[in-house]
Amino acid sequence: MIPIVDLGDGTHRADYLGRQEVAKTPEELKHLEKLIADSGYYYCHVDKSEMNQKPSDQEISKLFLKAMKETIARWVDYAEQFLQGSETVCYITGGNDDFQEVIDAIHETDHVKNPDNKVVKIDEIHEMASMGYGNPTPWRCPRDISEEELGIRVEKVMASVSDPSNCILNFHVPPLNCGLDTVAKLDDSVYPPRGVTEGGQPVLIGAGSASVHKAIMTYQPLLDLCGHIHESRGTTKIGKTLVINPGSEYSEGILRGAIVNVADKKVLSWQLTSG
Repeated sequence: MIPIVDLGDGTHRADYLGRQEVAKTPEELKHLEKLIADSGYYYCHVDKSEMNQKPSDQEISKLFLKAMKETIARWVDYAEQFLQGSETVCYITGGNDDFQEVIDAIHETDHVKNPDNKVVKIDEIHEMASMGYGNPTPWRCPRDISEEELGIRVEKVMASVSDPSNCILNFHVPPLNCGLDTVAKLDDSVYPPRGVTEGGQPVLIGAGSASVHKAIMTYQPLLDLCGHIHESRGTTKIGKTLVINPGSEYSEGILRGAIVNVADKKVLSWQLTSG
């Protein structure tokens, strides 16, 4: 959360990524807000007297939740306006580091849907099974759960799939040791966790889910769309299933994605995108 301080003379100041940004006009203030939001941070407006007060952890948590809910509401409204008149539907799910309270606040519209932890029909023949929970991480995120509990949730969702061969998995966590879950090992006995090295080199591990890997091997869905591991952008195959992780560099202002064309029991084409 980055405070934007009202200096009382029409100007505003914020300490952003080690730099002091100053906005002298309403247009510059809007630009500063957009700069902060586009890099994945949240902002709040305060005056000079509030900057000298130290809020409690509970007050900070409430401020974060309020900012998150307002942000997701703006995204939904923007998507609905943008997609009006089209047949496109935007599906939004949370990840392991999203608070359930924020995900539950996603209001569905004609063109925006929240399929988190459900199976939905996305066309006449394809279903999409979504799962935003993740196996334990060193960061102890709000929706980190044990591998055992994750397996139970995965099986519960898959039990609602009528045709696995035409099913798209929208599981946040990639399958274990698939090549799209490679990260630097972290020592979580300290906080924040720090990297583990051997011989001066970082130790790399697979941080995906064994339960997700088992589900793919068992059901052989058409496609698995995952994320979670920002630095492991790429594609792979597990049996007949194509697995795609578009990666993430949102904090650098880069939007990673993937365009996939599917047909009956086949993936026609796919392309990783960046913009």
